[in-house]
Amino acid sequence: MATRAQQLPADNSAGATLINPSVPSLARGSSGPSLGSVPLLLRPGRGPWTMCISAAKLGCRDGRIVPLVVPAWHTPGISANVAGDGGQGYIAQLTRAGFAPIPHTFLPAVAFGASRAGAEHSTYLERLEGHDIEGRGCVQWVDAWTRPLQLGHIVEMDRDATGKDDFLVAAWTELCNGGKSPSKLQQRIATQPVISRIESEANRATERSRLLIQQLAGHLPREHYTDSVRQILRRQDVEIAGLSHDK
Repeated sequence: MATRAQQLPADNSAGATLINPSVPSLARGSSGPSLGSVPLLLRPGRGPWTMCISAAKLGCRDGRIVPLVVPAWHTPGISANVAGDGGQGYIAQLTRAGFAPIPHTFLPAVAFGASRAGAEHSTYLERLEGHDIEGRGCVQWVDAWTRPLQLGHIVEMDRDATGKDDFLVAAWTELCNGGKSPSKLQQRIATQPVISRIESEANRATERSRLLIQQLAGHLPREHYTDSVRQILRRQDVEIAGLSHDK
């Protein structure tokens, strides 16, 4: 799905562009969230980035195995980037380390129930314009599954975690794993750290540990619950939706 000729506005500079041939641009069409006449209160960041994923960098979230993203920032001076290279230095560095950059045209991408096909800058990034706490105009880049909800001076970020993980799993399957499901080794890479953390927390016998075990068990795919995990959940009286302690 990769094509060429990407242009992403750089950092917080109006009109500036970063040329990045490995991060394809989309036809202009969508715009950022419209919040009426009230200027959006933002926190300026580093600027746009490219998501990079690896066949061997995996974790568990909300009961599924997902790739863990490394952001290759486009800002000059970060990692191996130089002025005008659009993040190619950082992307090349990660590629040599076994990561694959996700093209900014990658589909399917659905955020908050709407397709990102035809998005202005990227299928997975959104450029927000507003002002900072001092009232100065600024730009903030967020992923497409994050959108601001502003009430007066308060800004909360709404998130579509399921849509984001659907996108990441699809990208990982195609770009890193040849269209295949995770192998047994990849499953172990993703799940063993969570299992080990549950077992470690079980030794602490505190309310905080019990709540953390509940949270960790919620992220671990049910089919990867070991006998020791089930025993810990039973002993700690941890409730997981749909899980019977009789098993």
